[in-house]
Amino acid sequence: MAEYRDKDFTGQTVQLDDNTFTGCTFRDCTLVFRGSGPLTLNANHFKENVKWAFAGYAARTIEFMTGIYHGAGEGGRQLIEKTFENIRRGR
Repeated sequence: MAEYRDKDFTGQTVQLDDNTFTGCTFRDCTLVFRGSGPLTLNANHFKENVKWAFAGYAARTIEFMTGIYHGAGEGGRQLIEKTFENIRRGR
């Protein structure tokens, strides 16, 4: 696991998994999360043109949640809405 502190990332594709970022600045970057390892983000700055990408396990989780939301009726929609409510509350 790598730790980046106060580093500027510009014009890069940055793999987030298995890394810690503290006080870093991201400009014109694509941040890729695969869900294959831990990730810590602390007090970072996301400037112009930062894109987020989900790949691997993370992309499959989003696809699964989308399927539940659209294919499991009202109960599925409620489950996903409750999940996002918990995220907003920091749970």
